Amino acid sequence: GPAPYPNPINFGQILLNFGYAGPSQLEPLIEAWRERLAGADLIVSHCSPSAPIAARTLGIPGIEISQGFHVPPAGFPTPALREWEPVPVQALQAADLQSLETINAALSRYRSAPLPTLGELYASRSVLLTYPELDPYVNRADAQYVGIAPTGEGGAVPAWPKGSGPCVFAYLYSHYVGLPNLLAALAELDVPTLTFCREIDPGLKARHQSSTLRFSDAPMSVSAMVPQSDFVICHANHQMTAQALLAGKPLLLLPTQVEQMLIARRVERIGAGVAVAPVSPSSDFALPLAILAEGKGHAESACAFAARYARLDRAAVLADIADRCEQRLAARP
Repeated sequence: GPAPYPNPINFGQILLNFGYAGPSQLEPLIEAWRERLAGADLIVSHCSPSAPIAARTLGIPGIEISQGFHVPPAGFPTPALREWEPVPVQALQAADLQSLETINAALSRYRSAPLPTLGELYASRSVLLTYPELDPYVNRADAQYVGIAPTGEGGAVPAWPKGSGPCVFAYLYSHYVGLPNLLAALAELDVPTLTFCREIDPGLKARHQSSTLRFSDAPMSVSAMVPQSDFVICHANHQMTAQALLAGKPLLLLPTQVEQMLIARRVERIGAGVAVAPVSPSSDFALPLAILAEGKGHAESACAFAARYARLDRAAVLADIADRCEQRLAARP
């Protein structure tokens, strides 16, 4: 059936949407994971809370890999996700308590120690593939940040089109309701713009492509093209946002859901970008584009971010995680 909380207020309600409302829903999940984990020496998990719960009942050590959103801090209650909206603390507490009661009933069945808070499931076992500045949860204590790892990317390396002013690199959703107005504003700005927009409406594409605005037919190479750009437009998805900042490029961020909204707010907080949210079909993009095209402050903040992490070797992230796994295995009793 439909999720009981279509707009969850915190991690506790996310769990209630996914089988944590009562033991009858959760225990079959735990049992299935226990069968799958039988004989395992270590578990590496990602966005699957029932797996580490099952591992806890079996005494199997592990690590949780996350970009932050699915790993709340250890405090109680887990923070409000829509931090820009007022939420009664009692509602946050009630969601966590119901989820915790379900989890602890399952743990009790296997004679495992109860969890004091939801975040304790991940305490001391999380490896965050992000940076403190982009973490959806601010002021997280004792976090282990390793930064983003290399990922697959497109291969297209198109030439920049004509135009005066800064070069703009854009990765856009075809379903974004502000897309027509954004493309019109980019055309009006007359800046060299390279765009990838999968499954864009052919009529919309034909209407806006020009000598200054070029649509790439294939996914572009972010690592090759972003360093050549002056600023990046994207939907505040974590990987693209981090790659732009690591290249010292400010961002125009167009979030479409809560996690992206939190990332966009983090980028605005460090002064490295401008967000347009919420969006409507009539949203105006001329001002945020002008701010990024004409100002230098956002670029300076993005360059400062890049400088902070210039010594981090992204290629070494996976080896770092493998080392952490070996340390956990070596520490087993």
